[in-house]
Amino acid sequence: MRSLLQPLVAASLSLVLERAALAEPVPPPDRYSFFVHGETHAELFQSALLPGSYGAVVRRDTALPVYQYVLLEARDQNIARQQTGLDMELAAWSRAELGSTTAQAPLDGDVQTANVGYHRGPLVLRLGRQHVAGGAARYSRFDGLLVNAQLGGDFEGQAYVGLTVLPRWDRPSYTYLGAAADSDLKNPALSSGTRERRDYWLGGARLGWGTRNVRAGLSFHEQHESGGLSRRTLTLDETMDLPGAVSAGASASAELEAERISEARIWLDAAATPTLDLSLEWLHTEPALFLSRQSVLSVFSADDYDEGGTRAALRASERITIEGGAWLELYTGSRPGARSELALRVIADRSGSTFVRLAYARVLTPDNGYHTLRSSLTRRIMARLSGTLEAYAYLYDRAIRTYRTSTVYSGTLEYRPIPALGLLWGASLVRSPYASLDAQTQLRVAYDFDFSTVRSTP
Repeated sequence: MRSLLQPLVAASLSLVLERAALAEPVPPPDRYSFFVHGETHAELFQSALLPGSYGAVVRRDTALPVYQYVLLEARDQNIARQQTGLDMELAAWSRAELGSTTAQAPLDGDVQTANVGYHRGPLVLRLGRQHVAGGAARYSRFDGLLVNAQLGGDFEGQAYVGLTVLPRWDRPSYTYLGAAADSDLKNPALSSGTRERRDYWLGGARLGWGTRNVRAGLSFHEQHESGGLSRRTLTLDETMDLPGAVSAGASASAELEAERISEARIWLDAAATPTLDLSLEWLHTEPALFLSRQSVLSVFSADDYDEGGTRAALRASERITIEGGAWLELYTGSRPGARSELALRVIADRSGSTFVRLAYARVLTPDNGYHTLRSSLTRRIMARLSGTLEAYAYLYDRAIRTYRTSTVYSGTLEYRPIPALGLLWGASLVRSPYASLDAQTQLRVAYDFDFSTVRSTP
């Protein structure tokens, strides 16, 4: 099948630029802003796996990674007093591994976004490392060019093309503990240092139309890897607001190379009464179609399945809300599954500073099932100090590695001495069929500064 990408992207870019040139520019507010956000995370992990084959003892592993996240944004930097502007964005992270006994690199980092945007009237251009989300793209990061424009007549267009941002060996906020030598990937083709960037590229376009009550869009995305086509997706989506506080929507995605529907969804939300909200949903999906056509795992195709159900929320009083839901799952070639949940949310005091949630859920799958009990408590202890406590228990219908239960306990404390600075401490303890102990604790410092200035017009 010949690639549809080049003619579609070229036509979309031409249409976007032509309509934007003809449209009357709308002057933006004479305002510029500069925003800085940073987070420092210090995490301590310790894991003790259950005995392996024939009772082999697995040692305890401990890791102390320290992460630094930085986000810089500059918006509406007007050029030469004209009604045009520049937007700039930079986001990056770094990691230092302290005292690790695993094979992970002691130092790592990456740039998540780094781009410059230009806007004038209805036209927006963005060049650099960025992402596109929703529709056929789902979520894709790339180094390249993106064009947005209002086309008039309630239409808007988008087109993008660039080189795919390749995944790294390590990713933020992830620490692997255990027998790393048995699980590390060995394929040299997966190392970012050996792959040719020009073989990994993507592009796509979206045409949207919207009024006050109806919004619809048609989008296309194509992505390639060194072995050839990764995926070629066409998606149609629509949402509408109906009379009587009712909203509805539908979407469908097709993998054009496989000539099959990868996902289709229909939903309806309604405020049946002033105190009762209802939601209905149906989903059909084929998970294997979300994998790259070049992935080895794509040949082990999981069967498609359907899921349909409903959720309701009843506000029994100003402080009490009762939630419930039930869903039926139909699998190809196996017996059906189901899941249901009943929850109670309570504001425990008049000031609204204490929030409690209790929930029971039942899950049935073709192979097993379980009951789960969940409880959470959120409390504003003082004006600038708040905390949470959570406890989960899972009870399995059939034992997993002789274990019939799993438990999870976690808690956090957050203190904000000033609005721009937050200090958080969190800890969790897990016991499961796969680890006799999984303990984690984290210290986080988050700080942000927002400088916005209104420039007086001469």
